[in-house]
Amino acid sequence: MRAMVMTEVPDGVSRQALSLQQRPQPEPQGPFDVVVRVAAAGVCRSDLHILMGELPATVPHVLGHENSGWVHAVGPMVSAVQVGEPVLCYPFVSDGLSPPERRGIDSAAPARRTPGIDCDGGYADYLLVTERSLIPLPGDADLAAMATLSDAGLAAYRACRKAAAVLGPGSLAVVVGVGGLGHLAVQILRALCPARILAVDTREEARKLAVACGAHDACSPSDLDAVAGATADAVIDFVGSDESASSALAGLGFGGSYFAVGVGGTLSTPILQLVANETRIEGVYVGTYPELVELTQLALSGEVRPVVVPYALGDADQALRDLAGGSIVGRAVLVP
Repeated sequence: MRAMVMTEVPDGVSRQALSLQQRPQPEPQGPFDVVVRVAAAGVCRSDLHILMGELPATVPHVLGHENSGWVHAVGPMVSAVQVGEPVLCYPFVSDGLSPPERRGIDSAAPARRTPGIDCDGGYADYLLVTERSLIPLPGDADLAAMATLSDAGLAAYRACRKAAAVLGPGSLAVVVGVGGLGHLAVQILRALCPARILAVDTREEARKLAVACGAHDACSPSDLDAVAGATADAVIDFVGSDESASSALAGLGFGGSYFAVGVGGTLSTPILQLVANETRIEGVYVGTYPELVELTQLALSGEVRPVVVPYALGDADQALRDLAGGSIVGRAVLVP
């Protein structure tokens, strides 16, 4: 089994952090375990955070928390999937017994595992998960595109679903950052609500992608005030910098909602301003399993079409460097 194994946490992504190594093919370790032969693994900024030492990880470690593939082997009590079946992997692996999981919030399960984050992930030929974390797919599904849904798409979907609740006809939604998540958010908003969608990005190619994905308009951050023409009812921020957060709050109208998805900056605002404008501020992590099922249906119906930039598994280093450099338009995926 090939696996892109992180052997050290570098000072910067310019240092070699991944090496091609041989690992034994995994076998089901419990009655409900499933071995997935990886078809595609998304390349995420969380991977960069791990490489930069901003997220803790033990080494050696296999990255990759956004995965799709085919069922390769199953434990003796597996009944939800069959060998050879294409599947999408929900990013959290848990037993479903804790109170948060009973409410459908697997991301808050105290004993959950997240392949690629706190255990070995999908930058490999094979991935060990459980049947509870799998969504069966049709045989003709584009598995590279579907892989992007399990984290990038799911976080975007949860944010858009929350925003859609406050976005009616004539309202304005602003999507900040049209990368791997933002280009999906534009499409999801079009599917979920009637709002006008304005996309904001520093890169011209990203703005073009936003319009191609259904945004009514797109602009650079410096042109936001002129292009928006009105205060926003909701802003979904996939950048998460000091500048994007402060600009988003300044651009909200009365009762407006700011949804933070990207991380890295600090948000600061006078409480009087929050109260006077009845501003809503909410962080968005990753969605639930039912939300991933809903998003999967949107993708299978063609309402959401991920833009995929494929790299060979052996080119994982290059994919990570390209992501860090901002040259990827869409979502990069590794294909074993």
